[in-house]
Amino acid sequence: MKKISLLLLILALGCLTIRAEDTTGNAKAQADKAAAIRKAQSKTADSIAAAAKAQNNNKNKVVAATCKDADNSVLQWTGWLLIILIVGLFFGLTWKSDLLRAPIQDPVAFKQAAVATGKYTDGTDINKIPKPFSLSRSQLAVWTVVISCSYLYLELCRYASAPVLTIDKTLLGLMGISAATTAAGNIIDNNATADQQGAPKPSEGFFKDIMSDQNGINIHRFQNVVWTLIAVTLYISQIPDITCGSLPTLDATLVALTGISSATYLGLKINENVPPAIPPASKI
Repeated sequence: MKKISLLLLILALGCLTIRAEDTTGNAKAQADKAAAIRKAQSKTADSIAAAAKAQNNNKNKVVAATCKDADNSVLQWTGWLLIILIVGLFFGLTWKSDLLRAPIQDPVAFKQAAVATGKYTDGTDINKIPKPFSLSRSQLAVWTVVISCSYLYLELCRYASAPVLTIDKTLLGLMGISAATTAAGNIIDNNATADQQGAPKPSEGFFKDIMSDQNGINIHRFQNVVWTLIAVTLYISQIPDITCGSLPTLDATLVALTGISSATYLGLKINENVPPAIPPASKI
């Protein structure tokens, strides 16, 4: 009986040993298969990276072959003349027209507000009373001038033989933010009620106009001006270091901050001209 029990125990141990060996073999096979898959994926990734690097090198060779300092005086002079023309038109139209000025929805109230300042009389032509400058229009105009002039400078003045410049998506985002802010601001002004519009005032100077509403300088306009100045300064500072083939780029986070600032400006613009409530006088 003892011999039979011992024999059965030996057979059981043998079966367990064989099963363990099968399990170990299957695990090893699966590990080898996973390693082979990883190796194949690594080779594929290396091949893709090598192809991308080769394509980039070929592109750089093409760009390097055409990235030379401008030696075509005609193109250089053309570029400088166009830049001077754009800047001259910008300042000329700013001075002589309402290019950057806010539209007046109530001319009668505007005339009364101008007379109240003591600088104008009832007989003053309303067209000679300067309208206040618009923040959104100014922002759009500044970015239009800066980007267009930098494009002409790099394409014609500095690298007359360079290929067509690549415009980064962040610049498209900035122009889109500026254009959308201007359009939305115009819609808000046109649909505002008399209480929301407030009494329009004549211009008190460029910076004071764009940072102020009827109640004085406010934080959301100030924030918008600050972020725009920072972005424009960073953009212009990159131009001397640009080789060729592209325009300066801005950090996506900075563009996002500019968009948030513009959205805040538009959100608070709806009621920014409502005069502050005056508490009733206390009764003694």
